[in-house]
Amino acid sequence: MIAERLGSGDARPSKHRYGIQELDRVAEVLDRSATRISDLLSREREFATDASHQLRTPLTGLTMRLEEIVEAADQPDIVREEGEAAIVQAERLTAVIDELLAAARRQRHAQARPIDIDTVLVQQVTEWEPAFRRAGRKLVLDGDRGLRAMATPGGLGQVVSSLLENSLEHGDGPVVVSTSKGEKSIVIEVGDQGPGIPDDLAAKVFERNVSGRGGTGLGLTLARALAAADGGRLELVRPRPAVFAIFLLPVDGNGRRVVSGPA
Repeated sequence: MIAERLGSGDARPSKHRYGIQELDRVAEVLDRSATRISDLLSREREFATDASHQLRTPLTGLTMRLEEIVEAADQPDIVREEGEAAIVQAERLTAVIDELLAAARRQRHAQARPIDIDTVLVQQVTEWEPAFRRAGRKLVLDGDRGLRAMATPGGLGQVVSSLLENSLEHGDGPVVVSTSKGEKSIVIEVGDQGPGIPDDLAAKVFERNVSGRGGTGLGLTLARALAAADGGRLELVRPRPAVFAIFLLPVDGNGRRVVSGPA
């Protein structure tokens, strides 16, 4: 009966016993197998959900570029510029897929390397600026330039992109992306002038399926996981107006990781 249920796709353990030692021993083994199968299926479902959400962000960026091309159909120079940007977005989408596959094989943690923070931030601000402009809002890059830290360009880009998307949907006023170098970390802050995060959500804003206004409840959860995979962390440092901060491990001028404790 237990084996039949497993074969039909029902991976819940039965916990039924027959009072016969040999049969009960087989039932225990099947229940343990059912538990392992159930855990595997749960992780697969979570991965599929996470992958769908992570792919949605670069697709949103690609859509914005295509919209710009349509609006500038009678301006060849702008069409060419936005077309090139759309190609870059498509390449980023391919990179995201590669990173998702690597994550599925538990290899992402080994990919963090010294990168130029400016390159990632300028790319993200350039990609999101048209959407903020259409919403009548400003997107500003501020702070220290020339900083380097341990990260993966795709992973950090997705974290920043998730924060910008979150601010566009739930925030208000100008959005400032600022950078600084602390004693132990390179810090990237993303903040706006909106109403912020209510007290009842602030403590659990990174929990899975927690959303303030009808979102998926996955964006910040995945962003924090991506930051952690690079050896960094993502925190809500001020709830109202909302300011999120990414803390990354710094590197010295020779590209070596600075050993000074956790980011």
